[in-house]
Amino acid sequence: MNELSLFSGSGGGVLATTHLLNWRTVGYVEFSDYCQQVLAQRIYDGWLDEAPIYGDIRTFIMEGYADAYQGFVDVISAGFPCQPFSVAGRQKAEDDPRNMWPATLEVIRKVEPRYCFLENVPGLLSRKHRYFETILKDLAESGYNAKWKVISAAEVGAPHKRDRLFIVANKLVADSDSGFSEG
Repeated sequence: MNELSLFSGSGGGVLATTHLLNWRTVGYVEFSDYCQQVLAQRIYDGWLDEAPIYGDIRTFIMEGYADAYQGFVDVISAGFPCQPFSVAGRQKAEDDPRNMWPATLEVIRKVEPRYCFLENVPGLLSRKHRYFETILKDLAESGYNAKWKVISAAEVGAPHKRDRLFIVANKLVADSDSGFSEG
């Protein structure tokens, strides 16, 4: 499966998808210069797939790079910034300038992958700002069926709790007899 990694960080997530799931990363989008350097080194060392590293997701969209990936990507993975939703922060959600869900959604709509694998903090589920409903609505309006679960690091063997929210969405495919069905 060809993966486009958004908010790649220093590559921890793509190390897992590459080496555990055998996905092939075809592009990395990461704002941090330092993290871009780490990604480049991991590519050079052979730990990550050789693929372009892009900077700011908004530039990635504006300059047409996202459009170029349409029809080439099976899955978009994205741990879009959590600060707007974290209980450790101010929880401003859509009012926080660091909210990159709209840009993430724009890439999903342009690329049209079969799957989306999204990660964030459980604070996104908070009824305080109800932004999770916006995300589910946006995915549904874009033709995706989503399922989600909060999983702690301890549940997978780590010595600490660290809960994370995972959202898996799959593109609904047209069915000539009944409109749409899961794909």
